[in-house]
Amino acid sequence: MANFLLAKFGKKEHLKQMQEGKIFFNSIQKYRDDGTDFRGDYMEGKIPLNPNEIEIYSSSGERFFENFPRPEMVIESVLNDENLMMLCGSIITKNVLIETAPNIWQFTDDFKSEMIKFGEYVIIFYSIELLGKIKEYTDINGQHIGYDSRPIKYRELDDYYNVENYKVSGDVLDRYFVKRLSYKKQNEWRVIIDGEHEHLFPNYMGGYLLESTPFKYSVIKNTEEFLNGYLRFN
Repeated sequence: MANFLLAKFGKKEHLKQMQEGKIFFNSIQKYRDDGTDFRGDYMEGKIPLNPNEIEIYSSSGERFFENFPRPEMVIESVLNDENLMMLCGSIITKNVLIETAPNIWQFTDDFKSEMIKFGEYVIIFYSIELLGKIKEYTDINGQHIGYDSRPIKYRELDDYYNVENYKVSGDVLDRYFVKRLSYKKQNEWRVIIDGEHEHLFPNYMGGYLLESTPFKYSVIKNTEEFLNGYLRFN
């Protein structure tokens, strides 16, 4: 399993709670309803389809679109997926870094200008430690929590051609790891959780609060201080 170094930006008090083991997952509907241009996207988890390949028939076999104009866009979505719970962060890789001196790497201006919008503080942690906490967790009904995690793939979501990114593994969750091309600067990784026997439902402020043990390896920094620092690779 790949282990990613992740950065999650936000309010200091929320990140401190996460560091202490109180891990909050937002519902996908919150992202769809978020009106900000850097976080919200109404197309989260939805697949654009070619309107010319859609047919609707009456009970007598008459084709609906013979006498009615076709829509400009058709969208496929999963019914009742509003409470699908997820947590997102940015992967610290060379995709968002530039070498400014021999083995001295700093964040790109694009990454800095994008991530400064998310909050004044950032927590840095490892994906494998977070996934371990999810794996060990059981909910109030005693069921284990399942998860799927991976980096986000980016594409133009209004384009209904070349939708191979929605079919990476053949699982229905593939669609939730695809985002609009304009978000590519965020270099996002996400984890989606659900119940072993029945779906998870919101248990705290419209999302899901998973209570675990404190992170062994994590640090909270001021966002500007972090983004203006540098990295070395051994």
